[in-house]
Amino acid sequence: MVTEAERLADVLRFVPGACLVLSDGVVRGANDEAVEALGIPRTHIVGVPLPELVLPEMQLELAKFIDASTKVVSTAAMRLANGLVPIEFSARRLSDSVLLVGARRMTVEHEMSALAGGSLTHDQVTGLPNRYHVLSQLHERLSVKGTQPLAIIAIWIDDLTTLRDERGPRVVERVSRQVGERVQARLRGPDLLGRLDDEAFLALLATDSTLEQLSEIADRLRNEVAFPVEFDGGLVSFTASVMVGSLQGTRPSLEKVQSRIESVGKKASASGGNRTEIVTF
Repeated sequence: MVTEAERLADVLRFVPGACLVLSDGVVRGANDEAVEALGIPRTHIVGVPLPELVLPEMQLELAKFIDASTKVVSTAAMRLANGLVPIEFSARRLSDSVLLVGARRMTVEHEMSALAGGSLTHDQVTGLPNRYHVLSQLHERLSVKGTQPLAIIAIWIDDLTTLRDERGPRVVERVSRQVGERVQARLRGPDLLGRLDDEAFLALLATDSTLEQLSEIADRLRNEVAFPVEFDGGLVSFTASVMVGSLQGTRPSLEKVQSRIESVGKKASASGGNRTEIVTF
């Protein structure tokens, strides 16, 4: 009698390309091409629910995609949690409990989108690199061996939700674009600025400035970006909060840096904003 494991292994054996077999949402098998495409060891794939392999904020979306997949092939673009790799999953249901999932790296499309400022890599409102692109760049810089200097600056537009409720989304877009342009004007060639979310920006700086020097930069930047913005013949006033940190010597993980940024952002929001915070990693 053929076991389920043997049956699933046969499925993978005769399917071309990078493929995984899911049974009840859990990866039961992966072929060599899938291991290569995902960049994850087979032992870390098999036995794991597929959504757990992507970024936390995408796990629910991928779970819904899996549940909704039918015998007609459907696709979903995702980001893997290990290094933010862009992946396109395609799924075809073989039975009520078994799903065949293809995996394709979108590296070429990702790079072309970056060159063209496309939606895969760039924010549509500000034109800046989006969350996933700037975080993938941060991940690369954290992974570089040696002591290449790196500092990060996070900028939040304080209480943007209230501004949107009171003045509408067009004001928020105007303010966001202006903040992005003001920060970008202060950066140099090797530096990178991206938009983390509706309220936050992240700048990666190739500098060995001391924390005292970075603190002065942060205070000056906070005042400059929060200068009132012209809109419909009037001025829109707002404040900003800034976090600056220097990464020297041993580099922290991307997860640790993200967690610290989110913690400082929540602290700034809870305290009313308009503050500068210096951090170490």
